[in-house]
Amino acid sequence: MLKYFLFFPCLLYFGFNQIIAQNHVAWNFSYDKSSEKIIIKGTIDKGWHLYSQKTPINAGPIPTTLKINKIKGLKLIGNYSEDLIPHEIFDVNFESKVYLFEDSYLSSQKIKCKNIQQITGKIEYMVCDDTRCIPPIEVPFTIQLK
Repeated sequence: MLKYFLFFPCLLYFGFNQIIAQNHVAWNFSYDKSSEKIIIKGTIDKGWHLYSQKTPINAGPIPTTLKINKIKGLKLIGNYSEDLIPHEIFDVNFESKVYLFEDSYLSSQKIKCKNIQQITGKIEYMVCDDTRCIPPIEVPFTIQLK
């Protein structure tokens, strides 16, 4: 009985770390005051890729999307833009043309802000390698302005 009692916490710990490890993208969210832009940088694990917002929703993979929470004093200017050019390929797994990023991801959102301390939101994306895809992942973020 004692061995099961000790085994269960280890199973929870290693199982939880496995879920975290499946993210495959390290994210950095910041605000550039001079350009008045939120900057989103992703470093993608070798052998993995994520899908551009240009990928059609009906193609199969989930395109990367940025969602910024609306608050008083924050105005989004236009849509967010991907600042790197994605690779265009025909993906035989999805039987569709898709746009993807390998190694790194960079996007930005122009904003106007007045009397706010922080910006919150989330980025949603899906990562795949040559043999499998991880279900869509949402990563929340908070950017301190002052």
